[in-house]
Amino acid sequence: MSLGPGEWKRKAVHAGSGLFALSLRWLDWRAAAVLALAALLFNLFVMPRVGRSIYRDGTRRRDTGIVSYAAMVLVLILVLRDHYLTVAAAVWAMMAFGDPAASIAGEVVGGPKLPWNRDKRWIGLVANWAAAATASILVFRFVSARPLEPLAALLLVAGAAAYAFLESVRAGVDDNLVAALPTALLMIQLGRWPEAPLAPFHAGGSGHLVAALVINVLAALATWLGGLVSRSGALAGMVAGFLVAAYGGWGAYALLWIFFLGGTVATKWGYGVKRDAGVAQADRGRRGVAHVAANCLVPVALLVLGAPAAAFAGALAAALADTLATEVGTLFGRDPRSPLTFDPVTRGTPGAVSLAGTGAALAGACVIALFAWIFGWLPRAAILAVVVGGFLAAIAESVLADVRRRSGGRLDHEFANAFNTFAGALIALELTR
Repeated sequence: MSLGPGEWKRKAVHAGSGLFALSLRWLDWRAAAVLALAALLFNLFVMPRVGRSIYRDGTRRRDTGIVSYAAMVLVLILVLRDHYLTVAAAVWAMMAFGDPAASIAGEVVGGPKLPWNRDKRWIGLVANWAAAATASILVFRFVSARPLEPLAALLLVAGAAAYAFLESVRAGVDDNLVAALPTALLMIQLGRWPEAPLAPFHAGGSGHLVAALVINVLAALATWLGGLVSRSGALAGMVAGFLVAAYGGWGAYALLWIFFLGGTVATKWGYGVKRDAGVAQADRGRRGVAHVAANCLVPVALLVLGAPAAAFAGALAAALADTLATEVGTLFGRDPRSPLTFDPVTRGTPGAVSLAGTGAALAGACVIALFAWIFGWLPRAAILAVVVGGFLAAIAESVLADVRRRSGGRLDHEFANAFNTFAGALIALELTR
């Protein structure tokens, strides 16, 4: 296999744009944001006139990858604006050099395909990791203008591995929108590990861990035998529950159960009606490993990394808000509409919103925030932030799904749920800063 001249030129532009990350050595975040915004506007309005030769689809007015690349650079600068511009520069380098390396290696060298994404190859994943790690280390060293500490290099290599993996996941949206921001936040949180408020197993001694293990084994057996989860869902839920109890304590664990029970009741409610309409969850509504990973991976990772309490609560608030919006909306939503244009759509359309579903989403976010406070997990001052984060994240997922539908594609369901929990955590954190 080989790449055409247009694709080679596209890769060169993609990588060359990453050299602008070096300017963050001298620019503050405001100046950097202005330049990134200018690049985004250029890609939106000027590139269609002068750069269509590097478009993958010359019939389109704009190229999604080119626009999303500049947009994500702007997001990195704005989110990491105060003390972490060096991290923004490093992740920008990962985007600039890791992605082209993966595409070139995958197309030119070939080889076995990834089991979780048959459109990508192992050689591309490794090439992405190698190029992203190398570029991020070099750019971080230059922008920080100080000797590179071994721990910083290790964090960048670990971040590059996370970035390469996230880019390999089938998401239904452009890769530039998937990997960069989670990678940046992961590296920042890993860098805080020694001071993490919930560092490994600080919720209690060995007795606490034994109790967490026993309770989760029993819970896995009960939910599996009760038909609430599949075998894979029981095993995955047992692992997730143990980690939540071990790292977050019983308050966080109880909050996880509120999400699980609330989502399960909503899924089972009117299941026959939803099944007859073709909008019911598969496998009689039983949760499997994919559901556990999509909804719990982000909250569990936040606990393990020692993120603030509002992040964990915001992620679960978003998860329950989205679940209730989907289940209640498909059951009682009489007039589903597009969240972008408010045009009527058929029931079950990806991203569709209704009055009943929107109200259920707000109720779900409120339930998690309220119980997080009752269980002593969340301070009263953070309740509103969690409610807003959970609700807005559910709306954001609907908007993203609608955008993807309008572009002729479909958002991957598991990715959408993970995006939702990540957005809920991020919004809640931002509102509590």
